[in-house]
Amino acid sequence: MNAKISTPIVGGAKVSAAVEIQTMRSRALLQFESTNLCSMNLHTLTAIQSVVGHGDEFGRWQTPKRWFTTGTKARLDVNLRNRIIASLPNDSLRSKAIESKYAPLLNQAVKLANCYLIALRIGPSSLGRRPLSESLGASHISQIAYQVIPLICALALARWFDTDSWDDADTKFLSQLRQEDLEPLSNSQRSSVLTECKRMQFLHDHFWWHDLPLMDLSTEGTTAVAGKKQENEPERKRDSHLPLPDDYVSEMGLRSIWLIESIGPNVIALTAGINQIWEDTKNFGDALEVQEWRRRAVENLLMDWEWRDENGVPINQPPFAIRLSQHGKKAGKKSEADHQWPPTSLAEVLGLCSNVQQAHLFVVSMSTGGRVSETLDLRRNCVEYARNGIPYASGRTFKLVRMQEGEIRDWVLPDLAVKAIEQQVRLVGLIERLSRQNPASDARAKHRELTDHLWAQISSASGSDRTQPFVNLGTAMVAYATAIGMETHPGGQSFRPHRFRKTVARLVALALTQAPKILMDVFGHKSIEMTLHYILTDKSLQAEIERISRELRVMRAVVAVEAIVAAEDSAETDSDLGSYGGPAALMIGRAVKAQRGRAHQRGEQWGAGNVRELAEILTLQGKAWEVVREGVVCTKLPGTESGPCNKSKGRPEPSHCQTNCNHRLEEAFLREDVDASIASSVREFETAFQEEDELMQAMWAGQIRAHLPRFSDLKEKWQTNPTVQRVLIASNEEPTEAAA
Repeated sequence: MNAKISTPIVGGAKVSAAVEIQTMRSRALLQFESTNLCSMNLHTLTAIQSVVGHGDEFGRWQTPKRWFTTGTKARLDVNLRNRIIASLPNDSLRSKAIESKYAPLLNQAVKLANCYLIALRIGPSSLGRRPLSESLGASHISQIAYQVIPLICALALARWFDTDSWDDADTKFLSQLRQEDLEPLSNSQRSSVLTECKRMQFLHDHFWWHDLPLMDLSTEGTTAVAGKKQENEPERKRDSHLPLPDDYVSEMGLRSIWLIESIGPNVIALTAGINQIWEDTKNFGDALEVQEWRRRAVENLLMDWEWRDENGVPINQPPFAIRLSQHGKKAGKKSEADHQWPPTSLAEVLGLCSNVQQAHLFVVSMSTGGRVSETLDLRRNCVEYARNGIPYASGRTFKLVRMQEGEIRDWVLPDLAVKAIEQQVRLVGLIERLSRQNPASDARAKHRELTDHLWAQISSASGSDRTQPFVNLGTAMVAYATAIGMETHPGGQSFRPHRFRKTVARLVALALTQAPKILMDVFGHKSIEMTLHYILTDKSLQAEIERISRELRVMRAVVAVEAIVAAEDSAETDSDLGSYGGPAALMIGRAVKAQRGRAHQRGEQWGAGNVRELAEILTLQGKAWEVVREGVVCTKLPGTESGPCNKSKGRPEPSHCQTNCNHRLEEAFLREDVDASIASSVREFETAFQEEDELMQAMWAGQIRAHLPRFSDLKEKWQTNPTVQRVLIASNEEPTEAAA
C-alpha cells in the first residue's frame, strides 16, 4: 500500500490543531511505502514516531502535555520495556525476561508494542462514535500504551518462554496468544484486551496490521443443538456515576463558600507574607541557617496573625472541623492536633491553601458541569465578559472533537464562580513562587518555567513541585471531603469528580422545563441521546423529574389564578383577567368566578387551599399546561381535547400554535410586546395604504388580526383606531359596540 497523501507546507506561523494533526499524519505516511510497520527497521520507525509527535526514542511512548492535560507523568512518558516486564503474571517470568538469552523475545515484544501504537496514531483505528477512518486521540493511545498493549505483549511473551520455536525472521509474535490466556485476568482487563484484539483485526482487514492472536474475535456465535444448556455469563454490573445527594451538595457548598470568602483572603495574605520572608532571608548564610531563620519567622508571623472572616469578625474557631496538613505525622494516626486552630506551621498553612483550592474547584465544577479534563485545563485568563456583561469561562473541550489539542468553548459563570477563579489566580501565583524552607532542597529555581495553569500542586510533602499543574482531581476531592469532615462515599458511591457533572444534569433536569436541550448545550454533547443518558442514569430520577414537572405546572396555574382573583378584587385594575391574555384566560376567569361562587355557597372563606384546588383541576393535577414557547401556555387536557395545532388529542404542536386557539394562555409580561407589535403593524399598514401597495397591506392586515385578540383589554383599546376598524371591516369582522 503506497501513500499518496500530499503534505501541507507549514511555515513559522502557528497552525490550528486540526491542521497540525493532519500534517503530522500525512508526513508519517510519506515516510514508508508499506503499512507493514513491523517489517521496518528501527531507524524508520523512530523517524515516524518523531514525526507524529511522540518522542524520538524507540521503546518510549511520549505524549505532549498539551494533548493530554490530565495525564500523569507515568502515562505521558511510557517505558514500554518496563511496562511489559511489570505486566508479566509472576516473578519467575519477570526474572526470565531480563535474562540475556530471552533478550530477542523481549526486544520483539517492545517493537511490536511500539509499532502498534504508531498504527493507532496514523491508521484508521477508531471503533467508537468517530468515523472509522479516523485515528485514535492521543490521550486514548496513551492509556493503551500504559495498560493494554504491554499486557497483551506480556501474555504472548509468557507463551514464547515455554517454546523453542521462535524465529525472528518469519514468526508472528502474537500467534501464540490464545483465548484461555485471558482467563486469569480481571473482567476489566479481559474486556480491554478483547477490545484491542478486535481493533487489531480491524486494522488487519484494512491492511494496517499483520500480527494477530489466535482467538475467536467474531461477535456472532453459534448455538449448540444438543447437549447441556450453556449458561450465559452473568452480565457485568456497570458502576455508573450517580448524582451527589442534595443535602451533601448543600453542606459541602456551604463549607466551600465559607472557605472561599473567609479563609481565602487570609491564606493569600499569609502566603504573600511568607514569600516576602523567603526573599528577605535568602542571603542569611548557609542552607541550614536560612531554613532555621525561615521556620522561626513563619512561626512568629502565624502567632501574630489575626484570623478574620469576610465581615471582619475574629475566627476563634471554624464553624466545622478542618483537618490541616498531615505531613510529618504517622500514617493512619489521628489526634486532636489534626484539627487544631489556628495553623502554627508552614505545612499547615499549605494544607489550608490546598483546602481553599479544592473549595474553588468544587464551586467551578458545580457551576460548569465540565469534564475533568476541561476543568483542569482552564487557564488563569479564562474569565471573559460578553458584551452584555455576563461573565463566562473560556476553555478547551477534548471529547467528541476531532482536534488533538481540543476545541475552544465557553461556560457561563455565576458570580461566586468568578470570585473563586479570580481568587485562585492570586493563590496559584503566590504558591508557585514559594520555594522550600531549606534552599538546598529546592531545585526548582534552576528549572522554573513560566506557566499559566489555574490549578497547582499544593503540598509540603518531600519531592512535590508546587510549580507543576494539578492533575489528580479524584484523589484530591476525596482528601478534601475528609479534611472538612464530609463523607467520602456520599449516597453509597465514592466521591468521584464525574459525579459533579451528573449532579448538574439532575439539578437542571428538575428545575427547567427544557432541561435536555439546555444540558446538551451546557455539556457540549453532539446528540440528545447522550444528554438523556446523563439525566436517566439514576433510575429514580425519571419519576422525580415527572413529579417536579407536574408541580411546576400546578404552580404556574396557581400564579395565574391568584393574579385573576387579585384583579377581580381590585378596582384599580383595567383588566379582570390579571393582565393575562389569550382565549384561555377567559376560560380561567369563568372558572375562578364559578369556584368562588361555590365556595361562597358553602360558607367558606376563599384562601390558598381553594386556589390550589382550582389549579389542580385546571391542570389535571399537573398533567396539562405545557409551555409551547416563552410566555405561551397550552392549557388543553391531554387525551380529551384537541386544537388547531394538532387535530388529534395528543400533545400540542408548538410550531403550529395559533393566537385564536381556545387553549392558548398568554402570560402578562407579553402585553407590552403585543401592544408595540400592533402599533408597528398599524403604522406599516398606513404606509402601504398611502403607497397603494396591496400586497404589503394584506400582510400587515394579517399581523393586526393575529395580534388583536391576544389580550382583551388591548383589543378594546385598538378597536377604536380607524385603521384597525378598516382592517376588521375589510375582513368581515365587525368591531365591538364600544369600538363603534
